[in-house]
Amino acid sequence: MKFSSSIEINRSIKEVYRFTVSSKHLHRWVDGFETYQPKKGRNRGKGSTATHIYKDSAGKLEVQERVLDIIPEKSFKTHLSHKNMETDLEFKFLNLGGGTRVVTNTHVRLKPAIFNLFSFFMKGQMKKQQMADLRRLKNVVEASK
Repeated sequence: MKFSSSIEINRSIKEVYRFTVSSKHLHRWVDGFETYQPKKGRNRGKGSTATHIYKDSAGKLEVQERVLDIIPEKSFKTHLSHKNMETDLEFKFLNLGGGTRVVTNTHVRLKPAIFNLFSFFMKGQMKKQQMADLRRLKNVVEASK
C-alpha cells in the first residue's frame, strides 16, 4: 500500500530538515517512539543501520532501520523492517521561502504477503497516524528556537 502526507512548517528548510532527520528528536514527534539504537555507520547517515524501539498498548516493538539515501535539505529515504512489515519512507523538504513543506511518501508491504489483501482496511489508520506525527513535528519545530 502506498500513501502520502504533507504539512507546512513555519521554519527554514535547514531547521526542519535537521530536526526531522535527527535521531535525538524522534521521541518528540513520532508517536510511541522510545529509543534509537545505532548499529552500523554514522548516526542516520546513508547506509547506516539502527534499531528503533516503540511502545504501544501491545508492548514493545523493535523496528530495523536502514538509511537508503540522503540529499541534505531535500530528501531523506529510509527502509524500516519488522517481522510483519516492510516500509520504505521518504521525506521530501520543499523550500517555501519563509517556511518548509514536508512531504512523506510511504510504501508498506505486509508479511506474509497474503496480509496485503487486508491493507485496504489499515491504510486510513496508517495515514491518520502519519498526519498526527507530522502535526507534532510542526508544533515542536515551530515552538523551538
